[in-house]
Amino acid sequence: MLKERIQYLCDKKQLSRKELTDGLVTQAHFSNILAGRYPLPDDLAEAVAQRLGVETDYITQTDNTEEHILREAQRIVDMLSAQASSISEQSVNDLPDRHPALTVELTTALMKATYYQQLNDQDAYRYVHQSYLNVYLEHFGRQDHIQLPTPLRQALLFYKIQHFRSLGQYHDVLHQSELWLPLLAHGSETWLTAQQIRLEAYVHTRQLEQAKASFETIISHIYQQRMFHRLSGLYVLYSGYCFSMEWTQEALTALSMAEAHLVHTQQQSDTLSAIMNNRIIMLTRSGEWSQAEQEIDNFQSIVQMQPQEVQQQWEPTLLIYRCDIAWTRQSWGKLVELLEMLRACTLTADQQMSLCFYESQLSLSAGKNESFAEQALQCLPYFEQIRQQERLSVLYEGLATVAEEQRRYKDAALYYRKLVYVLRRA
Repeated sequence: MLKERIQYLCDKKQLSRKELTDGLVTQAHFSNILAGRYPLPDDLAEAVAQRLGVETDYITQTDNTEEHILREAQRIVDMLSAQASSISEQSVNDLPDRHPALTVELTTALMKATYYQQLNDQDAYRYVHQSYLNVYLEHFGRQDHIQLPTPLRQALLFYKIQHFRSLGQYHDVLHQSELWLPLLAHGSETWLTAQQIRLEAYVHTRQLEQAKASFETIISHIYQQRMFHRLSGLYVLYSGYCFSMEWTQEALTALSMAEAHLVHTQQQSDTLSAIMNNRIIMLTRSGEWSQAEQEIDNFQSIVQMQPQEVQQQWEPTLLIYRCDIAWTRQSWGKLVELLEMLRACTLTADQQMSLCFYESQLSLSAGKNESFAEQALQCLPYFEQIRQQERLSVLYEGLATVAEEQRRYKDAALYYRKLVYVLRRA
């Protein structure tokens, strides 16, 4: 790993390898040292460190993987593998960004990036990449079977898993989870997290038999070990499995079970939000619009008890729930009112794309085909990227129909093929 750290430091100092070694050692010999063929002499390490502006031990201890180093790296992995909202920001900030052993330093950076991503802190996430991670990910991020110390490999796999989850690429999530699980202590909190992520991936990839078996394994372990704080989150996941199987009533019952076990949950507000979100979506998709609206009203009453800042954060989400009902019921006048309110909010990228989707549907309903096509094509790449099948099927069908009406038969055929592909995967 010394080679990668030297490259990182050279990039930071804008030094070439030739400039770094000039007058100290031949480039060929230095390359052999970095490749591990020869030891790094103390005097050369000191001179290189001086030119790079770091302490000598930052060079000499780079490859240190002694037991205490691995324990420290493992502590960081275990600490930041928990649900991000349950980790204090101060404890994350207190972790030093620099460490003589690259195993600890890179583990810390990967786990911090994953933490920031889960909190949707894009500025912090971008900074840790631009200032540090991008160089190392070039070397360590591409291979699944690269030989790294176990804690660092765990951190790298967890980082990849969260990256693919954020993109909705659940086949990749599943692949990385299968590599991650054997590295974890059986029955540990992190092992349970990995099991639940794999269950989530099974549901999203429609591997429903595996999802059922995975759920039974997890819940058996939870009850055996009396880890009841995990039950609410697990039942939320199980509700998604049931809904995928079109067992709507059982899915809603699973959400009630999740709610009943909230008393054991550490982060009750986050889990309650997930429960209510799932319930609203399920009721809306099932055509139980009055119940869905009642659930939104209940959610809104809870949000209104929060500080003003929190209320503002949740306002677009609540409006999008109502937009979904109005669109599903084809209540176009109501949708116009809701979209006016939504445009006045500060929106995330996902919420902006939802707004664009509903605007496209409003245009289509009014026969404004040009506006529909423009709006649909604006949000289509986003929904393709996250593989949002429900939105994609609607957009493809609309674009195909409009193209056919305009006698653009080649475009129509393309969108119909895409529609068939999405429906086959549903």
